[in-house]
Amino acid sequence: MTEPTRQPPRRRSFWLPVLLVLILAGLGFLAYTRLANRYQPYGTPLLSPRPAYDFTLTDNKGQPFRLSSQRGKVVLLFFGFVNCPDVCPTTLLELKKVYQALTPAERRRVQVILISVDPERDTPAVLDKYVTFFNPSFIGLTGTPQQIAEVAKPYGVFYQKSEIRSAKEYNVDHTASTYLIDPQGRLRLIYGNGKPAETGRMVQDVRWALRD
Repeated sequence: MTEPTRQPPRRRSFWLPVLLVLILAGLGFLAYTRLANRYQPYGTPLLSPRPAYDFTLTDNKGQPFRLSSQRGKVVLLFFGFVNCPDVCPTTLLELKKVYQALTPAERRRVQVILISVDPERDTPAVLDKYVTFFNPSFIGLTGTPQQIAEVAKPYGVFYQKSEIRSAKEYNVDHTASTYLIDPQGRLRLIYGNGKPAETGRMVQDVRWALRD
């Protein structure tokens, strides 16, 4: 009687677990690389980017201006006033340098805006001379005192008159931050007073926001 032929014991594949380990290691390395290469902005990022507060004010040409009309552009927003002795002209000069450091194509997608915290003195005509001195494309916005207050609050901007000498002679203390709003209309980055002076790093942030 012939004995049944015994099948040789199946050898477990040695390469299968090795291959799985290599795949998992590769995926882990890829995830780590993407995390490590994630852009770290110069400006202070919001933990959860939110839609920038939309508003309608009067621009330096006397026309209605709505923030949402700037979708598709990076908006660099600053609150200040024409008679500001130091911070406002310095910040606008810094933003001018950032704007000029961009390519012509990039500039077409970037808008610098000054919102006046001194609407009683900053008429559209006064603003027009002021903002266009820094760059013809810059926009100045004004409105009634109530309108300005309604816009400033969502951005956390504080301002008040100080050193009052007369109805037309006074200073205005105000928050000196610059806000970066991305092309989707989201408030993404905040720059404290003096930070826009780092032209190269600001330009990197603007380019990051343009392609994000």
